[in-house]
Amino acid sequence: MIGVLALVPGCSVFRSPAPERDADGAVTAEAMTDAFSLQVGDCINDPGTESVTDITVLPCDQPHVFETFARTEMPDGDYPGVPAANTAASEFCAREFTTYVGLEYDASVLELLYFYPVEESWNAADDREILCFVAEQGEEPVTGTLRDARR
Repeated sequence: MIGVLALVPGCSVFRSPAPERDADGAVTAEAMTDAFSLQVGDCINDPGTESVTDITVLPCDQPHVFETFARTEMPDGDYPGVPAANTAASEFCAREFTTYVGLEYDASVLELLYFYPVEESWNAADDREILCFVAEQGEEPVTGTLRDARR
């Protein structure tokens, strides 16, 4: 079983412009964006471990490390705490991993990473987003999508 790395973003109330996309929603050129503008299927090299407001998204036919495969919003209300937010993200992303990759996470050689809201972004920017990423084992660059990789 590959370990899960929870990437916990801080948040900015200023959101970057969305990257250019084709009619199918695929990114057509490298662009700077933020974690809140990423869509399922977007490919990136750094998921925002340094800054969730400065993420380079690129076409998936170029070498990249991470691919966004699912997103959801946590329910409104008081911040549930880090353990509960982490559990919600972990469970959601593991379920969605199976649908996107075509194999259960526990049986896969691929890695799963995710964002979940922290209390500061929950309160200051109404951040409820859970964002899931898949990566090649060892976070080796890949060209193309990992959708339906079944490994």
